[in-house]
Amino acid sequence: MYRGAIKAMLSELARTERLVAVPTLEIDAPKTKLLVTRLKDLQLDNVLIVVEAFEEKLFLAARNLPAVEIMTAAQLDPVSLARHDKVLATVAALKMIEERLA
Repeated sequence: MYRGAIKAMLSELARTERLVAVPTLEIDAPKTKLLVTRLKDLQLDNVLIVVEAFEEKLFLAARNLPAVEIMTAAQLDPVSLARHDKVLATVAALKMIEERLA
């Protein structure tokens, strides 16, 4: 049931174009300003960022942003998907989620 909920939510996000996939999501330093600039370039504000593995710079840059949450693909849950307007995921993280849900 849990996997079914995540599948359905990701499917709905993709259908409504609220799921954004990027090849990589890296920032040069753990600076909130750098992450804000990157998110503005992608036109995202209230966003859940899903990455394949823990990235310290990214987590440190996002900790002061109340509308931004970062999770690894292994931590993904339906509540976090429902909490945010959009989901930004790396291609590798989406592959990990797909393998987990198959």
